[in-house]
Amino acid sequence: MPAVRTTLGAAAALLCGAAIGIGPSPAATADMRAGAHSEAHAETGAGCGYPYVCFYIGETESGRFKDVTSGWQPLGRSKGAEYVVNTRRDDGAKLHFTNGRTWCAAPGESKLLVPIGTVDKIRIMDSPQCRA
Repeated sequence: MPAVRTTLGAAAALLCGAAIGIGPSPAATADMRAGAHSEAHAETGAGCGYPYVCFYIGETESGRFKDVTSGWQPLGRSKGAEYVVNTRRDDGAKLHFTNGRTWCAAPGESKLLVPIGTVDKIRIMDSPQCRA
């Protein structure tokens, strides 16, 4: 398993906190709704809003997806992303890895992907459990 940088761990904590509703502060949320984005928010995943599934390499967003599809979408520059954040309310995001594994990011969930493998595809599904 690859070593995870300390800053990566800090980013994971912030991403997970934002996804489950314990971050950012109400004032920061109001600022984001008003269109003001701080550098910290952009770098920690707080900028990934509904209805997107966002991928991060380090603390930088590498891509976002929103369309429910019947098949896999290649991740392009997000291939090998370290984190995923699913801001959707009802739809799961099924992720495919180059080692053949799959994993479902449930609505509102964020996940460190490095321990699973190299993510390379996504399929957003009309099912919170990613069932066809």
